[in-house]
Amino acid sequence: MNKKNVNSIGAGIAGAVVGAAVGAAAVALSDPKNRKKIEKEFEVVKKEGKKLYSNMQNKVGEMVSEEEKKVTKTVSDAKEKVSKVKKDLK
Repeated sequence: MNKKNVNSIGAGIAGAVVGAAVGAAAVALSDPKNRKKIEKEFEVVKKEGKKLYSNMQNKVGEMVSEEEKKVTKTVSDAKEKVSKVKKDLK
């Protein structure tokens, strides 16, 4: 078999798998009980996602704050050293 035939077979298999998944989802969603279960699960996932996002924002904020403190201290130390060197040169 050449590459073109292999790619065609792969595409056909992939299409069949996707089609089967879509069909299964359509059957599952046609039942109102299943739709309710899925909606509840989406709510749980949504809440967890919001929590994770909030935690991530807080951690990033803390990291930025720490780095800002380090930069401020470094600048302050540098200014002190420059002042000392200027005094020593006089």
